[in-house]
Amino acid sequence: MENVDIKQLRLAIAQYAKPDNSKALIIFSLDMLVYTACIGGIIFMENSFLRIIFSIIVGLKMASLFVIAHDAAHDSYTDNKLLNKVIARLSFLPCYHNYSLWLIAHNRLHHQLTNIKGVNSWSPLSKKEFDEMPAWRKKLERLYRSPAGIPLNYLIERWWKDKFFPYKRLINEFKLSAWLDFFLIFGYLTLQIIAFAYIGKNMSHTNAYEMIVLGVIIPLIVFCFLVGFSVYQQHTHESVPWFKTVKERDAFGGVEDVTVHVRYPYWYNLVSHNVMEHTAHHVDPRVPLYHLADAQLAISNVLQDDMKSISFSLKSFQETMRRCKLYDYKEHSWVDFDGKPTSAKLIEEEASALPCAA
Repeated sequence: MENVDIKQLRLAIAQYAKPDNSKALIIFSLDMLVYTACIGGIIFMENSFLRIIFSIIVGLKMASLFVIAHDAAHDSYTDNKLLNKVIARLSFLPCYHNYSLWLIAHNRLHHQLTNIKGVNSWSPLSKKEFDEMPAWRKKLERLYRSPAGIPLNYLIERWWKDKFFPYKRLINEFKLSAWLDFFLIFGYLTLQIIAFAYIGKNMSHTNAYEMIVLGVIIPLIVFCFLVGFSVYQQHTHESVPWFKTVKERDAFGGVEDVTVHVRYPYWYNLVSHNVMEHTAHHVDPRVPLYHLADAQLAISNVLQDDMKSISFSLKSFQETMRRCKLYDYKEHSWVDFDGKPTSAKLIEEEASALPCAA
């Protein structure tokens, strides 16, 4: 923004960057209670339809706990560092996320390199990169950039590659905490599968395969869809540019210029823990989820028409997915898989002083 810098925005929401331990613990406890109760519903209910409903709710609660873990990993959920670490790890357990890797992939890379190609979720390929892919990979990329491919994209491109196993390319060298966190979540997942299989074999109304599908697979798919769906909208839109270098992005504007505020009904923000009040989070990650709505409103009052803000509708979301397939990093416009522009040029001629992205 021309007349507003990040310091002014942070000052506008400084009063909301204060944890409330009572609220934090109540929200965490309720989410854990619902998650556990729904696991019980999957096990003990005999009605197949109700068991599927409980399975879906488990996936929803995995996503809710994920948002709590996200805040706790930013050390913003409570005012106690040790408690934040404990809550983050406990909340990441149901969604099988490695806390130590999250600190690298999210806190360090995503927040410092927002909308930089290659280090973020949904980083768009260039036409040249797409053309050089083998046929099977092109088909996979086409699937990813469709509603049906959203959970698959998150599961493969983000969770498996950056949030689960401590690959050397991510941690560079041996990191004990990353391995301990891996064994923690791997152990939890293994015990879940063993327990569900055992229960399935010993209860008359179900079987091992059904229990694993209802207890692990369906919730994981629901979770991956919700997270992928949210993250996609937060930084992908036909009006939002992507960049190859930090220098180029910083010359364009601040983090608020590449973050989309998608307006949802109050009920959705309530059940999603305000996850789509995303501009405020990027302006100051110290704002906890239960204060994000107020912080977002304060930022909106400062930026007014300059804030990238849209109301969610299924039609507009589908239009964005139709347009945002590949990205031309030289001309700064979205293009389809054939290379035809699907958006306006997002950086005009007066921005020609930007460092070359070629």
